[in-house]
Amino acid sequence: MIYVKKSEGVHLKSMLETAKSKDNEAVYRTGPVYEQIKTDFYEKCYLCEDNEVTSIQIEHFEPHKNDMTKKYDWNNIFYSCGHCNNIKGASFWPLLNCTDAGDQVWESIEICFEAYPKATVNVQLSSACTKIQEGENTLELLNKILTGKDATPMKKDEAANLRKKMLRAYNQLSKAIGKQDLDAIKDCISDKSAFAGMLRWHLKNNFPSLFEQAMSLPFDN
Repeated sequence: MIYVKKSEGVHLKSMLETAKSKDNEAVYRTGPVYEQIKTDFYEKCYLCEDNEVTSIQIEHFEPHKNDMTKKYDWNNIFYSCGHCNNIKGASFWPLLNCTDAGDQVWESIEICFEAYPKATVNVQLSSACTKIQEGENTLELLNKILTGKDATPMKKDEAANLRKKMLRAYNQLSKAIGKQDLDAIKDCISDKSAFAGMLRWHLKNNFPSLFEQAMSLPFDN
């Protein structure tokens, strides 16, 4: 997870208000509302950061539980994949909010990826996390998403497929590091790149000098 600077959506709120009065969910599944959400989140699932989502879902960050205000609140509508949204459901709350800069989501959740002998992910809270309850809930959710911990066999397989994608991104960053190609490294960890949070932690923990250099460069998002 990384911070997402979501647009204010002022031009969309009247559409959402009209949809709320009719409980018309199609408003955020097509047209301007959907397109703006897709753009804001760089077409990435906000939880796993996959940018090749085949089962796109518009999900509610805070479970709405048929509260129409929460259901059509622009600030509560996020871009997600089916794998993550199905696991999250209404079971995990409260969570760290990736659209709130104060929650420091990527700094708070340390995602460590190991390529060998097989692709494995370890997720833990970092010392930067100041919202402990939200952090612990987010940690539990991401563990289930990325490792398949305590998940169904189908979700375990989906998590394994996700780790294969993470491995490709990891290998791409490794090649850039090997070449000392700072521009390529920056591209790998930019906001719009897949699995940027995980890649930033790998760089920070193992190549701190390169991490500082890359993070100091302006991102072309």
